[in-house]
Parts: sequence; C-alpha cells; structure tokens
Amino acid sequence: MGFLLAIAGLAGCDPFGGGPAAEGESYMRRAKNLCDAKDYPAAAAAYEKALQCNPDLAQAHLELGLIYDDKLNDPVAAIYHYRRYLALKPNTDKRQLVQDFIERARLSLAAKLPQSPIVDPSELTRLQNEKAALMAENAQLRRRIAELEKTPVAHASRPVTPPSAPAVPAAPTQAPVAAAAPPPPKGRIHTVAKGDTLQSLAYRYYGTRAAWDKIYQANRNSLATKDQLKLGQELVIP
Repeated sequence: MGFLLAIAGLAGCDPFGGGPAAEGESYMRRAKNLCDAKDYPAAAAAYEKALQCNPDLAQAHLELGLIYDDKLNDPVAAIYHYRRYLALKPNTDKRQLVQDFIERARLSLAAKLPQSPIVDPSELTRLQNEKAALMAENAQLRRRIAELEKTPVAHASRPVTPPSAPAVPAAPTQAPVAAAAPPPPKGRIHTVAKGDTLQSLAYRYYGTRAAWDKIYQANRNSLATKDQLKLGQELVIP
C-alpha cells in the first residue's frame, strides 16, 4: 500500500480518488480557488497536476497560458499552453482571442531580447509599442472570454409559413426603371509611417488587432502581401 501511494504521489493523481478524470477536475477546482486567492504560482502547479491526470483538459491549458502570460511573466510557457488549447479545441469560438494572446506573448518575448548590432533598435521599439497596446487590450479580451462562457446558445425555432392565397393576376404595368446603385462609401486614407503594420493600424482605427484583414482586403490592389507596407504608401481604411 505504501508503494502504491508513493507512485500516486509521483504521478500527481490519487488512484483511489475516482480515476484520473475525477482527480483532474479536483485539481482544476483547487487551482481556481488558488487563483481567487491570488496565489498564482500554486494555482499554476495545481493546473499542471490536473494535466498530469488528464492531458486533454483544454481549459487547464488556457488558464495556465493566462497565468504564465499575465502573472508569472513567462511568455514561452504561455505560448505553449495557448497552442495546446487551440490544438485540443480547434473549433472554439474563442480562437481569435487566444491567437491574439499568442501574438501578445510573442511580442513580449521579442521585447525581452537584448539589443545587439544585428538587431534594428527601431524594430525593438516597434515591438515594445505593440506589446504595450496589446497589454491595454488584455482586460477587454478577458471580459469577452467571460461573456462568451456565460452566453447561452440560442436555438431559434423554424417559423411556420402559412399557406399562401391563390395568386391574382396583376394588371400589366409599366416596368419600373431600375434605380442607380449608390456609389461605394469612401474610406479614410492613411499614409504609411515607419513602424506601421496592418495589425497596428487595425488597433488604431478599430480598437482591435483582429480587424487587420479588413484593411488588407480593401487594399489588395496595392499590397502584394500583408507584410509589405511601404513608407509613404496610401492605404484605404474602410
């Protein structure tokens, strides 16, 4: 019995606690309580224990990513757990939010790299500025994740179409003249400056980096790829 308990201690799961799945959920609850108490290192350890019991706990990976990212300042570990969450839940409705978290952690890691003769200081400055903008978005993104967790899925019932009355032939009338289509709305014009990216422009004009593709699609004729912005180039901001 002592030998079995020693093995259980090393594995992080109690073989008499209802199985790995139940034990993993127990560690998840413990980690949540530790987060509420702001004991983030202990909470991270509890989430890691939960994953030892059940490696498929996608929510544990997401919570670990957020703890390592926001509280323990470990962007490498954060990126790993964010990516594991997306691998386990490829169709999650939080996919874009988590991808934004990954980008923020990547910028945080890049900003920590020491400057060297082969690193452009202006590029590091740009990364640091984008990191600051992403950090400002973080609270809003966390609130959106919480709202998505609470919003119930609405199942709209199919409306019943009443039987239609017999069609009455209409008197011949003169065909109406087709109205001219209204001209397309004009977008704002932005002149590309040093350090501009589609993501930074999306955050500047729309308040979220996720809208970069909207700008890209509106300027496909002048942009070969999303990364080829030229100084002085004029972009339409739809």
